[in-house]
Amino acid sequence: MKIGNIGQALDYLYSFINYETDSSYSYESIHYNVDRTIRLLDLLDNPQNGLKIIHVAGTKGKGSVCQILNTLLGSLDYITGVFTSPHIDRINERITVNGQQIKDEELIGLMNLFHPLIESFPVDSKPTTFEILTAMAVHYFKMKGVEFIILETGMGGRFDSTNFSDPVLSVITSISYDHVDKLGEHIHQIAAEKAGIIKKSKPVVVGYQVYDVFDIFKKKSVEGGSACYSTGELCSYDILSATEKGTIFHANINGLVLKNVFISLPGEHQVENAVLALHGLKILGLLPMGRTIRKALKNVHMPARLELIAKNRRYLLDSAHNEDSSRVLVRAVKKAYHYNKLVTVAGIVKGKDINGILKNLATISDSLIITEPVTHKDLDTEHVYKKARELYPSAVLKKSLKDAVAYAVEISCGDDLILITGSFYTTSPARSWITAETASRLPGTRDKNSSP
Repeated sequence: MKIGNIGQALDYLYSFINYETDSSYSYESIHYNVDRTIRLLDLLDNPQNGLKIIHVAGTKGKGSVCQILNTLLGSLDYITGVFTSPHIDRINERITVNGQQIKDEELIGLMNLFHPLIESFPVDSKPTTFEILTAMAVHYFKMKGVEFIILETGMGGRFDSTNFSDPVLSVITSISYDHVDKLGEHIHQIAAEKAGIIKKSKPVVVGYQVYDVFDIFKKKSVEGGSACYSTGELCSYDILSATEKGTIFHANINGLVLKNVFISLPGEHQVENAVLALHGLKILGLLPMGRTIRKALKNVHMPARLELIAKNRRYLLDSAHNEDSSRVLVRAVKKAYHYNKLVTVAGIVKGKDINGILKNLATISDSLIITEPVTHKDLDTEHVYKKARELYPSAVLKKSLKDAVAYAVEISCGDDLILITGSFYTTSPARSWITAETASRLPGTRDKNSSP
């Protein structure tokens, strides 16, 4: 079989089990494991050998921490590779080298390389879509001469396909309730799954936590003789100003004092993510000079994370998809954004904490529009709407996301803010439509095709 174009390459890639869109598989080692990824890498002569890997797990802030680490390491002239998920506009975003996305022709070439390898697996044990992408990314990074790989887990940690790695550093971001049907209904169960990325004798840095879970990571570290660092205990920060353009803060990174640092990502949570990333690099002895840090953090960009786009209206896109992340979103909107009226468009997939998300959004919304995410995941939008009406009696249902955005425009004016949130499967397609024509970006934002 010869794959000749990107359409064929993606059709083949998505012909395998995809846990991102199919949640019917039980969270057991027979389905979720790292074995198939390891076998793929073995067939590729283990391209991960000799590469320095930073492995990032957590519930909130993983993607931001990965991009901040990437920007900081890039400022030191390292060749960096980042593997992250999900994508916003196209799958190429998941695999980048020095901020440049993998090209379509490179993806086609990799799929032709991988096709015979995948077909060598038993019929009942083919690798999943995410496992194939993981191995492809590592092989690609090796080809490109990458010096540092930053790997973001897809879900959990213990069974995640990225857990093949023997990292120079493990990073665990904020833990909260998400994927409870897989990872467990108790926060300590979820934390234990994330702790699965901690490797013997390799350091781990743990970010700011809302819940009392640090002892779980500490215990796992002690068992493996790994040094465990708590950013919340060893580092501190003070917010000086917060606007829609970003945040200015002071920080103490375990003894290193930084003054008047600006990060172009709005919200206190992004300051916490930045402090965590800086702490991790300090542990590795790779912390840049203060001037270099300032320059790097000015240029971090994260699509669909408090991303402001100005076109016919001011749109704020944030993919908050659980109770904690929606609470963080609400806090950031209150502190950093100015508007006459806030019109919220929320699309939430089945299985999420619908009540928790909507309860937070209702506190700041002048109008609430419920819509349907664009996804193959299970949906129960009528149930979401019913919950919304209980919390916000004037909530409106517009099942079509396009109709929901159009209605938000209809009932708003230029001084208002349209918040689109609830899921990447809501913000991603909405972002594509909003930016389909050349959009004039607000100060502090960059073109959607620009690199971090």
